[in-house]
Amino acid sequence: MDDEPARILARIRDLADPRALVDLYGSSVYAPSDAADVDVLVVHDNAARLATALGFELIPTVPPRLHGVIDGVPVDITVANGDDVATRSGPRDAAALVDKLGERAPVFQAAWPHVRQFVRLRALGHNGLGYFGSFGWALLLAIPLTGELAAVSAGAAFPAWLRWMAKLPLHTRVGFEGTSADPEPLFLVAPSPPTRDVARLTKRGAGHLNAEMRAAVTAIGVAGTDDAAIARIVDLATAPPPGTTLVISGEDEQSRGRYDGMARRLLRDLEALGPTRSWGRFDLVGEGWEHRITVSKAGPALELVEHWLAISNIDAIVDRA
Repeated sequence: MDDEPARILARIRDLADPRALVDLYGSSVYAPSDAADVDVLVVHDNAARLATALGFELIPTVPPRLHGVIDGVPVDITVANGDDVATRSGPRDAAALVDKLGERAPVFQAAWPHVRQFVRLRALGHNGLGYFGSFGWALLLAIPLTGELAAVSAGAAFPAWLRWMAKLPLHTRVGFEGTSADPEPLFLVAPSPPTRDVARLTKRGAGHLNAEMRAAVTAIGVAGTDDAAIARIVDLATAPPPGTTLVISGEDEQSRGRYDGMARRLLRDLEALGPTRSWGRFDLVGEGWEHRITVSKAGPALELVEHWLAISNIDAIVDRA
């Protein structure tokens, strides 16, 4: 660990509790050169008190997150309690991912920015918006790079990875030990114990993921390099999915955090109405944010979103695109 992250962890530990568990996780560990901020896990029983002690903004997600700056460095803190096994496993998972990559780390680092760009363009990210966050995608890249794609070189890994992903059928269990059938739509095995599903996708969400990968392989054609392949991937907004796209928008980080915390439950209800394609990204507009969901039954879906916003006390509006 270089001096900067060590100083940040020490500062947080001093202000939170010298005995508190404070550790790095996420892209700060497995892709530090591409990390937009330093991701830190803190086990603490009072997120609001911790936010006050650090002078950070409290974002009411589940689990809660804190945003702020330490010594000029943007820091994103996830606050876990003692019983939150999955969240507390974040640092162990990130370290295990790095360990599993071993000598394939340079290939991973070369392909990772293209994977991130693909996920953003096709709106397939974010835990709360129907898919999974950057760690899940990092895991899905690292697993084949150390297995079936172990001979692929840096600079050509991204198109090879897309083709590997496109061949994964629904109900597949994917882990460093290999792939096998599984009752879940996609079971992405966490690299550290206890055994957990990092993906947690619905069947419809897994279907969208599978369809996007097949479409991407068609789009890139015979492209053999990372740069050539990503250049042929277009933004989802260029050709939106069939149906009516609803736009949920808010004006500040607090409303986005509240929406983020309840969006997965909203999406489950929308999927019960009919085909639903959540856009797995937030689009920032000035100081505000937007999230898009394409639905088949616009009227009932619009009413359902408005209902969830009202009962969740979220200061946001919904309209048709």
